[in-house]
Amino acid sequence: MRLLRGAKKSASAREVRQPEESEIAGVLGSTEIKIAYKMGYVLNFYREPSFRKIEMELGITRPEIVTLIFLNFREGVTASDICEFSGHLKANISRGIIALEKKKLLRREADKADNRRQLLFITQAGRALYAQYIPHLREREREMLSCLTRSERNEFERLLDKLASHVPHWAPVDEL
Repeated sequence: MRLLRGAKKSASAREVRQPEESEIAGVLGSTEIKIAYKMGYVLNFYREPSFRKIEMELGITRPEIVTLIFLNFREGVTASDICEFSGHLKANISRGIIALEKKKLLRREADKADNRRQLLFITQAGRALYAQYIPHLREREREMLSCLTRSERNEFERLLDKLASHVPHWAPVDEL
């Protein structure tokens, strides 16, 4: 049996049996939704440990993490914009926005064209917090993709771009 990667070896270290490659392939290749199941499998092993680490170390939740990632690249958007882009539930993103505002990591402004709409902007403190966790996410992504050659990574990214641009055609926002 192998210890989980990254775990320290000690008398108290918990040993966890790692499934063999053939076992993983057997499960992933046996479902009726092979591609979606494999995508979920890979993403779960990227996202869950990554976000859990950020939550524990920095005290922010997943909706807060997602919101700061979005606002770091595009400000002056609404909570609905973030939900439409991320696929996260509006209630979760709204709670995240409230928490981020209380922590002074984002600020809201009324839309000059429509006072009912609240536009969101990341603060300097929000950018500083983002800068603390994004290196970990980049490194985790690098590790995830390390089995691919440069050419395979480029092709994989091209195919993901194609799938992502197709989302609005098969997954309407009102399904969330």
